[in-house]
Amino acid sequence: MRHDWTLLCADVTAPPSGSIDLLNVVTAIRVGDRYRQSRIDTVIPIHAPMWIVSQWTAEFDFDRRIHQSVQQLMAPGGENVLDQRALEFDFRHTTVYRYIHRIHEMRFVGVGIYEFHILVANFAQRGEWGRASVRMI
Repeated sequence: MRHDWTLLCADVTAPPSGSIDLLNVVTAIRVGDRYRQSRIDTVIPIHAPMWIVSQWTAEFDFDRRIHQSVQQLMAPGGENVLDQRALEFDFRHTTVYRYIHRIHEMRFVGVGIYEFHILVANFAQRGEWGRASVRMI
């Protein structure tokens, strides 16, 4: 299996034709003063649309199964996992899988670069993963 790409964007459409339209790739979010001056480690709502989109390809027959996966939000510095959700990527009837998820809120622990990781378990020694970053300013 191969990770093709992972992006954060403001809008996404995936028509049945197999193509995908990603609009306004997100690289930074300005955090309002209300949150900047609140206690550290608070959940902030994301009012503007923000989507994480990740594309994966099954390259071999043994990839054509359900893969256990996880989405993680990493704190600036990449050491601490702030949020995590279990996923399943189902390749039984397709060779290309797109994970599309709307982000409604994020844990905020201070300004810096936050990374979203998409990890696929049980693949090679460390697993296969993709990431997208957003700078909170």
